[in-house]
Amino acid sequence: MGKPDKEEASSKKRHPEARGLFYICVSVLISLSLISFESGFPSENWLGYVGYWSAFGLLFSLGLMSYTLSFFLAFFGILLLKYKEIEDHNFKLLYLFLFFVSGSVLLNVAGETGMSAVTSLRTKTYVQSLKVEGSYPYEYERANYGGVPTYFLYKDAVPANLQSLFSNTGLVVTSSMILLVTTLLLFDLRLSSLFKSIYYSFTWVIGRVRLMKKRREEQKPILENAPASMTASETYYPAGKELVLKRVHEVPFEEGLSSETKITFAKAREIRTADKKAAEKEHSALSKHTNYVMPPLSLVSDAKKVDQSKLKSDLTHKSRILEETLASFGIEAKVGDIQCGPTITSFEVHPAIGVKVQKIKALENDIALNMQAKSIRIIAPIPGKAAVGVEIPSVLSEEVGFKEMLIRYHNGQHKFHIPLLLGKTVSGDEVFSDLTKMPHCLIAGATGSGKSVCINTMIMSILMNCPPEEVKLLLVDPKKVELTPFSGLPHLIAPVITESRGAYAALQWMVKEMTFRYEILKQLGLRNINAFNKRTVNREVEESLDITIPEKMYYLVGIIDEFADLMMTSSSDLETPIARIAQMARAVGIHLILATQRPSREVITGLIKANFPTRIAFKVSSRVNSQIILDENGAETLLGNGDMLFLPPASSQLIRAQGVFIRDEDIQKITQFIKERVPTNYLMPSFDETTEEEIAGDTVPKDELYAQAYELVTQYRVASTTFLQRKLKIGYARAASLMDELEEKGIISAPDGSKPRRVIKDL
Repeated sequence: MGKPDKEEASSKKRHPEARGLFYICVSVLISLSLISFESGFPSENWLGYVGYWSAFGLLFSLGLMSYTLSFFLAFFGILLLKYKEIEDHNFKLLYLFLFFVSGSVLLNVAGETGMSAVTSLRTKTYVQSLKVEGSYPYEYERANYGGVPTYFLYKDAVPANLQSLFSNTGLVVTSSMILLVTTLLLFDLRLSSLFKSIYYSFTWVIGRVRLMKKRREEQKPILENAPASMTASETYYPAGKELVLKRVHEVPFEEGLSSETKITFAKAREIRTADKKAAEKEHSALSKHTNYVMPPLSLVSDAKKVDQSKLKSDLTHKSRILEETLASFGIEAKVGDIQCGPTITSFEVHPAIGVKVQKIKALENDIALNMQAKSIRIIAPIPGKAAVGVEIPSVLSEEVGFKEMLIRYHNGQHKFHIPLLLGKTVSGDEVFSDLTKMPHCLIAGATGSGKSVCINTMIMSILMNCPPEEVKLLLVDPKKVELTPFSGLPHLIAPVITESRGAYAALQWMVKEMTFRYEILKQLGLRNINAFNKRTVNREVEESLDITIPEKMYYLVGIIDEFADLMMTSSSDLETPIARIAQMARAVGIHLILATQRPSREVITGLIKANFPTRIAFKVSSRVNSQIILDENGAETLLGNGDMLFLPPASSQLIRAQGVFIRDEDIQKITQFIKERVPTNYLMPSFDETTEEEIAGDTVPKDELYAQAYELVTQYRVASTTFLQRKLKIGYARAASLMDELEEKGIISAPDGSKPRRVIKDL
């Protein structure tokens, strides 16, 4: 008996695509027969007599609710094509039955009370006439617009009908409630999410209307005040071409330096002209984005859903196995709360009094064996709780969608300057962070661990929340394929950098930009970029200064992928500017994100590591790598595919989360949306085309004492390490480094045995 039942059950699950297509085809046929139905005219039906009598039978049974039957057939067909099965199939049939009954009753009440919206559809349904005794016209039409069976229950049932039991008002209220509840159950909707969707759609429409009204108001004075010479006459404008009038604003200069500006030790008045040219160029790049429109959420696809109907029984079974495993080793403990995250399930184990926590932690491999887990992680104890956490991979992995994270961020209370949407924790909480509070981030992970996807989601978080006049990006991609989809965006300072020489030039430019911004803050007596952007502008005072003051400062985010590859080619050149930026650039809105596959001590040096308090670790190959990136073990036991450990700023507690996933198609849609509306307008030329001479002559000296060393050497015409030690009161290593830098700049000659160096250039 058992075998036929299994075969019957399996046969129902076969060929879901075929059943889905069948439902959709039947839905189309029913729709055609109903749309073309005219009572009393079978030959007019698009599907002939078969279509007419099929529609007649449906309208006789369900009335106008027959039209919703074709919709539900198509809906269930799409579900079968997409998800291969329909969850809670029997319950769905019950909800559908109640939906049709309540809807039919509502239509009958509406038709009986003479609602014009329903009675106007008389020819589209079956209407029964009934002869009665009485005055002219001796017959009237029964308004069974919801079908004959429900009309019988509503009007004709003996000894009592629904109208006499509930009255029309009671039937409308009751049927409406049943209709609403069954609709929510059929489509797995929640009232809160439904109202939120309606609210956000309404606010989006209002925002678009206001924006269009604002644009009309801005264009109105131009057209009204246009001189006679600006009219579109046939003499000056060829036929077929449209006259476009643009308003020209006078605006103050913006901050920034062009790559053509040479940094020399000159007076402030001599530098001001170069600053002004760079500011004019920068303003031309920023002033074109005032009407920037954020990409809509509709461009991002929804995450795939997972059937978790059997999850509860599986978790109960695993918790029992965990308790039995601990008991077999003589540890008395009970499993408390179970938190099921996107890819990780966390069990809270409450040991009995007297049980050592380290004893549970030592059984990590034995627990993994009995739980049949790929790898587990034991948190002993859970911070803030009297329990030990055991994290194992979930049976069914769930995708953390970028669209869902965006909606949660927009609905939340916290609004960040540079938001980064990172992922979801085991408990289902979203992990958001503000890059301005980090202020720099270090990312490490082996190939396939999710590191590149994390960088993409960080960039997309900025694109979806920050206009280009507020945040600018500087992207370095040695692999030449990871960040190329972002080329041409208005957020970019320069084209994507792919060469180590260009990376060094870009970092030197960031150092130069940092010192320039600090000089601005010093002149105005302000402390950080927020104070600068919120200041009350006094143009007379600012114009009297020796430096060009921009109206606002933008945030600058430098993202370097495959940092290990760059360090292998020129580690000594890159380490110094990175350390300087990491130490000082937070106050002026410059931030760095470094990513590497190989977190070795040669790549992540102590100087770099000390200035990057925020770390994100994906799966790495060894415990040593985990120690380097996180200062503790754990990253080597991660699952990969977005499973990560996040160390927030000013915290020593690691957060395990599943990283956000965004598809390449979504990235392409969003970047294409932005590029079509805002043209490419780089603030700087390509850093990859910078020559060695330009880097050497246009960059800030590596040592702050370089200016003094240059003056001493050219003034006294003496070039030796001991001379600089004595005059500058510094050690041998720093003096030797200054000598090397003077040699690179061509100030002094190369060493020639025991002979003294020659001073080539004059002061």
